[in-house]
Order: sequence, then structure tokens, then C-alpha cells
Amino acid sequence: MAILRGEVYFVELGPTRGKEIDIKRRPVVVLSINDINFKPLVVTVIPGGTRSSEQRVFRHEVKVEPSAANGLKYSTIFQCFQIKAIDHGRFDAAPVGRISPGDLLKIETTVKLCLGLP
Repeated sequence: MAILRGEVYFVELGPTRGKEIDIKRRPVVVLSINDINFKPLVVTVIPGGTRSSEQRVFRHEVKVEPSAANGLKYSTIFQCFQIKAIDHGRFDAAPVGRISPGDLLKIETTVKLCLGLP
């Protein structure tokens, strides 16, 4: 299965330790470039989760609204400070969709902020 930058999958992220995002199946957006994704290495993802609409979205997070294109069912907060490199074996189902170019740009910008990059 080809894994492409910008695709949205649901994957199991456990086991976890400490403050890592918890173990349940979560949406992730693929951030690594396709040249890496096509090799038998790891795939870099940003995990997402849901929270109540009253809760604040912090500057190290990006909120993505559900759409037919991205396959999300709920507003999803992608936690850009929780960057993960995961094995291809965690991708056990087809992608549910693809994030919009605008939302991908917001995630890229926020990852740069989290890493202190210009």
C-alpha cells in the first residue's frame, strides 16, 4: 500500500509512556515526504484527537473540520508537538481521506513553530 503525504489514516499509536498521546486508535495526517514514505523506513505523522468545542485550541495545535475529502467525522485537533515516526505496519487500513492543501500548510507552519524553525 502506498502511503502519501497529506493522507489521513486511523492507526493504533500504543504502547505509550508518560505524556505521549494515548493508545487508542486515532486519526493521523502523514507529514513525511513521499520519497521517504515509499521506502521501507518509517512514516512521520501528526496525531489528532477530539475535544469539546468550548475547549481552547493552543498555538501548537491545528483544528481541522470534517469534510468528505478528509474523511474525518468530527472536528479534529492535530497536535503538532506530538510528531511521531511510525512503522508501515501500523497502517492496516486504507486512508479515510486527504487533508486540504490549506490545512496541510497550517500543520506545516505549526510544526515549524514547535521545532523552533524559521
